[in-house]
Amino acid sequence: MNNLKVILLCSQVNFRKWLVNPRIYTLAVITIAFLSYHSLGLSKFAAEKEIAITPWVFPFLSIPPTMQVFACFIVLLFCDAPFADRHMPFLTIRTSRRNWIIGQLIYIILASFIYTIFVCVMSAIVLIPNLQLSTGWGVLIKTLAVKPDIAPSVLVFFDEEIIKMFSPIKAILISSGLFWLVAVFIGVLIFFFNVVIKKMSGLVASGFFIFMSFFSIIQGILIFGEWIRYLSPISWMNISYLYWNGFGFATASPTFAVLCLLIAILLMGIISTIVFCKKDMNIHGWGD
Repeated sequence: MNNLKVILLCSQVNFRKWLVNPRIYTLAVITIAFLSYHSLGLSKFAAEKEIAITPWVFPFLSIPPTMQVFACFIVLLFCDAPFADRHMPFLTIRTSRRNWIIGQLIYIILASFIYTIFVCVMSAIVLIPNLQLSTGWGVLIKTLAVKPDIAPSVLVFFDEEIIKMFSPIKAILISSGLFWLVAVFIGVLIFFFNVVIKKMSGLVASGFFIFMSFFSIIQGILIFGEWIRYLSPISWMNISYLYWNGFGFATASPTFAVLCLLIAILLMGIISTIVFCKKDMNIHGWGD
């Protein structure tokens, strides 16, 4: 129990840094700005037709190239993993290396959850004053799903099959879960490479997977075939890019995608912890 409290304390330290970290404020601002820009056409169309939009837009946001933009935002959130500063050596001495490094992994999980909720909530708020609370999909979303050509300025693509298959609440829960898992995967990926290899290597690794999420959509399939999509875990952020009972743009099933993400996160976390605990620590090198 004491170890759990210490681990949570190590994680909590990173959240306290948010208050004085300009990168967090920058991330919040550019996320809101991007969501506002991306939803502008939808808001204008709703105003012109005088039909309000229900708040269930989030499941349809993560399509290319929007997917890659969100992935870059997540990289910005975790680019300094493992979040070491000049105080880190003293914290590891007081709490132990293992507790400190696990605390950083817990921080990635919690920060990813907070960012997922933030994006989900803001995707609805930016639609004000054309927003209408409802438990259903609403006339506008259903219409645009069937006839997207009537609003060429709308950048949000509403998937008709997803609307038929899931209720709004279920679609939001599934999409939020997928977004969260991919965010954790990106964070732990950066963490893993920065700990095991060296600083900045995590950005290269995350950049590769972001590239694969774009490359595997068309060019990758034409060159290498459908199997290339299995090398694009960031694509699993989108509910439409999984294989749902005969429907979907990808060959990976939801179960396969979730298991692969969880196993990758767990393995990278374990290896990072082992490597960090065995590495020599240069006290004067941290926080520079």
